[in-house]
Amino acid sequence: MLLRSVFRYKTLLPLYKEQEHGQRLGMNPKENSTERDARVMRLYEQLLEIEQRLIPTGLHVFGRASELQEKADLLRMVASFDRPEHGARALPKLISEALGIDDALLYETPANETRDLIDGILRDVVERFCEDGATAAASWLNSRASVDTEKSLPTFLLLANIAEQLDSNHEIESLMRGLRGEYIEPGPGADVVQNPQVLPTGRNTHAVNPYSVPSPTAFARAQTTAEALLHRYFDEHGRYPRALVLVLWGLDNIKTQGEGVAQALHLLGVRPVRDALNRVTEIEVIPLAELSRPRMDVVLTVSGIFRDLFTPTMALLDKAVRRVAQLDEPVDLNYVRRNVAERMDAGVSEFDDAVTRVFSNAPGNYGTNVNFMVMQSQWEDDETLGDLFVTRKCFAYTRDSTGRTVEGREAPGLMNEALSRVEATYQNIDSFEVGITDVDHYFEYLGGISKAVEKRAQSRPSIYLSDSLSPQTQIRSLEETIRLESRAKTLNPKWFEGMLKHGFRGVAEIENHVFNTFGWSATANAVDPWIYTEIARTFLLDSTMVERLLELNPHSLRSLTNRLLEAHERGYWNPDEEILESLRDLIDNVERQLASLPSC
Repeated sequence: MLLRSVFRYKTLLPLYKEQEHGQRLGMNPKENSTERDARVMRLYEQLLEIEQRLIPTGLHVFGRASELQEKADLLRMVASFDRPEHGARALPKLISEALGIDDALLYETPANETRDLIDGILRDVVERFCEDGATAAASWLNSRASVDTEKSLPTFLLLANIAEQLDSNHEIESLMRGLRGEYIEPGPGADVVQNPQVLPTGRNTHAVNPYSVPSPTAFARAQTTAEALLHRYFDEHGRYPRALVLVLWGLDNIKTQGEGVAQALHLLGVRPVRDALNRVTEIEVIPLAELSRPRMDVVLTVSGIFRDLFTPTMALLDKAVRRVAQLDEPVDLNYVRRNVAERMDAGVSEFDDAVTRVFSNAPGNYGTNVNFMVMQSQWEDDETLGDLFVTRKCFAYTRDSTGRTVEGREAPGLMNEALSRVEATYQNIDSFEVGITDVDHYFEYLGGISKAVEKRAQSRPSIYLSDSLSPQTQIRSLEETIRLESRAKTLNPKWFEGMLKHGFRGVAEIENHVFNTFGWSATANAVDPWIYTEIARTFLLDSTMVERLLELNPHSLRSLTNRLLEAHERGYWNPDEEILESLRDLIDNVERQLASLPSC
């Protein structure tokens, strides 16, 4: 293993020292050899993270079952988690136990050679499973790592059931049944890795009972994630944030059974309480001695779908904030009480206004329109995007002084005041397959609210995302997440070649990723310039690639090129003039090609 570490170091050090790559990786010419060596090994950690990340290698084709490699990747991730409901344990834990290794090493950061070894065994045994089945895989794992077959077999039998469902596909059949007005079997909606019971596909996806949210499992996971978020902020700033914004989406909380809601409750320092019918209708205050930190002030911006599906949960969140604000506790340990008291002492708000923290769209309205404004390049300065977000999302869902429910009262002043104290914004990522550059809703919401905070708090907030579905919870900054997704997807040949197999639609998906990356520049200025440079080199400065894109989808090629030029014009990217001239020439060429096409 020592030789492997030396090999990694000698391989990566020249890359780090090379000026262009070194700048991209944060090289400091004045750093000493110890600092340099530590940074080189962190580079290895990033490469390992990209290698292990589950990425789609193409678009889903309706009615087509999973391909072998895609299936193997999914099964490997499924096998990385305990499944107590199936009596199946995570294979990495079984391997570490059999080898006499503390399984805490599996979740250490930075990664270690022990983790590397176990990941390699896991990859090999899943491949063996795909080739020879459950019994053979359990036997191989016993001979390779001394894992008791009786302990591993339940996991492989679970994988066998999942593999069988992945090999079948009822989507077209169900579509035809639906068109004929026939019954379609219901099924839950979620990420396959998170909840394998979503298989087989082709069923009628159902939601959850809003009174069941958050589930006990979701709250247990949320405690770990919320504490990790606070630790990350504390490590960077030496204190806790005065207030945070959490973005809550309806579909995400359906899939996770309310994990985002549970995170908000735990940050406030309360836990859900169930009644005799197992409904979450009340909250219980967690004592400060048990909490071991201050109660956080949390502003909640929720989607229109969340508002529609989780009306009781909206009331629960409002109740939690009010309860915490009225606790007789020191203000330095209760940030909600401190912030509410400041407003009331200043004589600018009554209690019911000062404590309002839950905001969404007006009843019947959805979305922020920030994504459309960015798509159509219709903003003059970045503050416009934040102002639009508040205009669309400033409707308060709370109670008045008589206890009467207030649903959707337009309250831009209250939202502006709540955001003026925010120092961190956050959103939970709930899926292995959909990331922050896959869809525009992430920058529309998290980016939009962050831009609104920047103006009202007179300071850019720290922006975080969590990857709570990994075996080890990870909190990343927005910048770290964009770098990871750019390397793992947009700039990864495995990803973009998989997309190009789908022709016109695949090129459109590549262009969509570039647009969503640009959206993070517009709303948060969080995209490193080298990302745009590498996008240009990968797709627009390579003549062979340009010919492929031009043949498959010249419209998306034109949009992609124009988006990079816009990134330069708005000051997000300042490449060499030679690159800019090449892009302008490419636009002229594409325009001529499109003009020569026959009109419909």
